[in-house]
Formats: sequence, C-alpha cells, structure tokens
Amino acid sequence: MNSSARQIADELAPGVWPGADPVSLREAARRARALAESVERVTDVVVSATAAYASPAIGGVAVEGEFGDAIVDGLAQITGAGPDSLPHVAGRLRVMAASLESFADVVVETEQQMTTIALVADRDRRRAEVFAEVGDDSWRVSASSAGRLALTAAGDDYTQRSEEAGQSAGGTPPAATSGMMPFAPMGALGGAGALGAGLGAAGLGAAIGAAGSRAGRDTTGGDLTWLRRRAENLQASVPPAIAGWFRTAVGVGVGARGRRVVVVGTNDPQPYQRAGLELADDEALTANGRAPELAIVEHMTASGITPTAIAAATPMESATLSALRAADIVAVGPGSRP
Repeated sequence: MNSSARQIADELAPGVWPGADPVSLREAARRARALAESVERVTDVVVSATAAYASPAIGGVAVEGEFGDAIVDGLAQITGAGPDSLPHVAGRLRVMAASLESFADVVVETEQQMTTIALVADRDRRRAEVFAEVGDDSWRVSASSAGRLALTAAGDDYTQRSEEAGQSAGGTPPAATSGMMPFAPMGALGGAGALGAGLGAAGLGAAIGAAGSRAGRDTTGGDLTWLRRRAENLQASVPPAIAGWFRTAVGVGVGARGRRVVVVGTNDPQPYQRAGLELADDEALTANGRAPELAIVEHMTASGITPTAIAAATPMESATLSALRAADIVAVGPGSRP
C-alpha cells in the first residue's frame, strides 16, 4: 500500500480508504479451511462410530434396544445433511474462506484504484498551485472537488463489491447478517455462524462489562421514546437504492463528565456519511463493518463514554442483543416498547 497515497486520500475524503487488511483476511481464510478439514476428520470418526453401533456383527459394540437406536440416530444426525450437522458446518467454513479471499481481492483492487485516484488528484492540486501563483485560484477548488468525488465514488463501489463478494460465495447480504464484515461471510455458516457470533458477542460483553457496571441504567422512558423515534427517522433517511441492506442505529451514552452523548452507527466498513443520511449537529458517526449497534458500543468505550441505550429501526441479530444485554445496555428495536 502506498502510504503517501492514503494520506492524500484521507485529506480529500476521510474514511473512504478500506480499513481491512488483505493479509489478515487471507490468513483468516487459511485458518477457516484448516478448521473445515478438522471438522471433516471428526465427521469421519463419528461415521465410523455410527457404523460400529449399527452393525455389531462387523466388530462393533453390541448395543440393542431403544438406547442403542437413540445412539445410532443421534450420531446419524451429527453427520447427516441438517443445518447443524458437521458436514454442513465444514461446508460453511469453506464458504467463509472463499468469501474472505474474495473480500481480500476487493480490498487490494480498491487500494490500487484509490492510489491512482489520489496520485492524480495530488498532481492536479500541484498544478493548481502553479496556476494560483499567476492569479487563477479557481483550479485549487476544482482539483480538490474532483479528487474528493472520485474517491467517494470508489468508496461506495468498495462497499457494494464487498457485499457481492459474500453473495457470490454463497453468503448472505449485510441486511441479513448485520455486519461482522461488509460482506458478512459468517452469516452463511448456519449453526456455526451463530456460534461464532455468540463468541464474538461474549467477548464484547466482557470488554465493556466493567464500564457498564459503573453506569446508572435508569434511562428514562422519555429518552427511550426519543431514541426510538430518532432511530426510525434515521433509517428512513437512507437512500432507497441501499435501504434493502444498509442498517443504522442510534446510541446514547454518558461521558466522563456526565455529558449526554449521541452516536450514530452504520454497517459500513468505514464511518463516512452517505448522501441523504441525515445527522444532527451533535451526533457523531461511527462504523467498522460490524453491526451498527456493536460499532456504537466499541466507539463509545474507546472514547471513555458509557453506553446506556441503543435503538434501531430494523431487527437486531440475536448475538447483538445478547451482547447489549450482557453489558446492561437497553436495546430498543422495532416492536419493542420503551
């Protein structure tokens, strides 16, 4: 990655440069495949055990009656074709590995594209400085505007292609998975995906538990009513072209000096404000590719803010709800009553 190009891009359009590390993504894909191979080896062992119980005549253990039948049925379910079976988990792990590698390719290609845009924009800005020396200062504005527009367009393209990377590998769109990554390959894991999300939620809950225990949780009903209405209005401001998968959330927290803080989160990979998305002057924007609710919590805790309540106008994932409840954060979703 060209560090100078990224610096130029950050000056022109902060937050649009891909935050994902392609090397780490490819390493995660390798580990996912290795785990899939381990699961397949376990599957072979279970299949052998099933055959031994089902056919004692070939050297297995003679187990008869209802107990023996239950053992055979249980082992067969573990190695069958169901959504919670080991072969399904191994297959979903391989899907996730393919998604991770596709996403890594998107990141690399986007970085190359943005590097070219940033360097061309920098060249144009330097040329504009020459024109400014002879009295024509208008070129400076034009050069910066063109670079900013091109970088923002590349950022939008990056978000769309990262979603497509997951779908092309058998994944599900961000609206169904609520983040983890922009393309959300974990959503395609079925039972294993829920397990991974749960482990991630547990880690998040542990990380913010100490801060949460120190905060008062007597959030007033009026504040929750406002928070829910704000979440609905925010989601309604999302452009129709992306409303099918783009999620937002609003969180309220308490700063170190007792000041009320409002943070808006999205499931974008980077916190940049999309056209049409309406933010109040006192609202901060955050995003990291995960569910917007989790992005809000991580932003607040990293900033020394204690989160108290988070609302979203679209359904939250069960793992997200578990993380919020574990941290004693009030979650306000569609259909819930403040």
